[in-house]
Amino acid sequence: MKETDRAERRDVILDAATSILREKGYRDTTMLDVARRVSASKETLYAWFGNKSGLFQAVIRRNANTVRTVLEAHLDGDAPLEEALADVGRALAGLLLGDGAVAINRAAISEARTEPVLARILVETGREATLPFFVCYLERCRERGLLDFDDPWEAAETFLGLLLGDAQVRRLLGVVNTPDAREIDARARQAAARFLQLYG
Repeated sequence: MKETDRAERRDVILDAATSILREKGYRDTTMLDVARRVSASKETLYAWFGNKSGLFQAVIRRNANTVRTVLEAHLDGDAPLEEALADVGRALAGLLLGDGAVAINRAAISEARTEPVLARILVETGREATLPFFVCYLERCRERGLLDFDDPWEAAETFLGLLLGDAQVRRLLGVVNTPDAREIDARARQAAARFLQLYG
């Protein structure tokens, strides 16, 4: 199988796994469910991902890479600060408030006592793999005299707080719908503007 075909097939599998996770939850999702959804063999899934936790680690890693790609572009770019922060905010909010991330977070919470590995994977592969890139970007902005703060990690957490507020919790509880692109954009722009009021 060509590398591009393999990558496309892998994305189809990860999309199916996320969809089934939303429908059935982590505990009741099986590798056979995913294999049947994409007309693949279980052997292929086990060869590619190892096991169910490996499959969902790949889902989480793909999500994190989406945000990291945006962050890496701005690390080497020269876009105006407020525009760059809004861009990062759109990527983060779009991911964290989206159906896939909500399903993964719900699964990690529901299985925290019986299968804590999923929560650990979520933290290590998601947040801990992504946030350092944002911290590095903020530090570079401080070095250029664009931002003023003492602790870059605290500044990064502040941005996340301004961006998400309690929206992520409300999404997890199912009391609000998935925000559309316009809502995500407004949230990201507002977070960027307020962040600059604090640290600009």
